[in-house]
Amino acid sequence: MVMSLPSGVMVRRARPGDAAPMLSLIHQLGYTPDAHGYDETFAQVVRHPEAAVFVAAEGPRVIGYLALSHRPQIRLGGRCASIDEMVVDQSRRGDGIGTALLEAAIEYSRGLGCRRVELHTRRSRESFQRGFYASHGFREVDSAVMRLEPLPPPTRKP
Repeated sequence: MVMSLPSGVMVRRARPGDAAPMLSLIHQLGYTPDAHGYDETFAQVVRHPEAAVFVAAEGPRVIGYLALSHRPQIRLGGRCASIDEMVVDQSRRGDGIGTALLEAAIEYSRGLGCRRVELHTRRSRESFQRGFYASHGFREVDSAVMRLEPLPPPTRKP
């Protein structure tokens, strides 16, 4: 799937060469991945059968990306997709790039027969504050995100 925006920005599936250009976007999200594991993790996600990564590219420059995972869920009686990561370069926000990435993810999820697309975001993020997701049909639900981080070491059996 390749979508073209009027400004010459293309939305396409990510490929291995996109790992390095996406790193600055990951930093804009507020994360600093471990340099040793980043490339391998990127390759695993891009190749994973239950994941899809879309990039918005302007020529060779990656200016946004969205990472999606999907899996069957018993309670839904079908597949659920989750938008795990999404960011547009701060200099290009408001240009319709986030909308194009979101539309690509929703269309992909529809093609998989997903019953739901969900995402988790911080209320303090600018995209949440300005109602970006709500303007695209997402609604906030009564939910809580719980984490066990970092994972404790395994317990040894005597």
